[in-house]
Amino acid sequence: MLRPVIDILMTLLLLLSMSYELIGPALSETLGTFLPFTFDGYEYGSLIHEIIGMTLVALFFIHLWLNRWWIKTLFTGRYNLTRIILTLVNVILITDMILILASGLIMSRVFEFTNTESLMSFARESHIAASFLGYVIMSFHAGLNWHIFSAMMFKRRKPGKILPHVVAGAFMIWGVIAFIRRNIWEYMTLESPFVFFDFDEPFMCFIADYIAVMILFACLGHYMVLALRKLRV
Repeated sequence: MLRPVIDILMTLLLLLSMSYELIGPALSETLGTFLPFTFDGYEYGSLIHEIIGMTLVALFFIHLWLNRWWIKTLFTGRYNLTRIILTLVNVILITDMILILASGLIMSRVFEFTNTESLMSFARESHIAASFLGYVIMSFHAGLNWHIFSAMMFKRRKPGKILPHVVAGAFMIWGVIAFIRRNIWEYMTLESPFVFFDFDEPFMCFIADYIAVMILFACLGHYMVLALRKLRV
């Protein structure tokens, strides 16, 4: 049961990490409701983002270690189209996470000894592009491997019904709209070198849009695998 727990935690942290400094004010407001003290969320937003990011990267490499059988079988067996796509996505994702880690360390407030002033501008742009690309690729990766996750979580897999596909379709449409409205493509390609956040927007509206984008790419991955299996390629 460790693998699904790690995957669920990674999903939650992935969502929160994309909110960047929005998470600080949101967390401050939430804690202020239940605790007799609060803190300046705007001041500590980037620090909270960094802690979430470091935890996410750590969980990712734990996830990779738990699935180390994949690395051991890289140079064995036959490669059909399905396996080529799965392997390519995995390699891109691992490379992307290493870039996120390296660029994050260069800008780190926690590990200030890793700061490199001459690389700061490059690290910031790399971190933005890698983070948004990683969000898309990780969501797509989850969809490609959804059958593994569902097999671990649900012992008896019920046959597909029409309703889940209708709901998935609705979320995919929402995801396309959110992907465009949130300028995610521009951040992935650095057409916009700065990420803009509306601090007056309700935090859950931001999260809801990013959940829709996550579902969009997870569904694309899932339906691609189903199609490839049906074609037996």
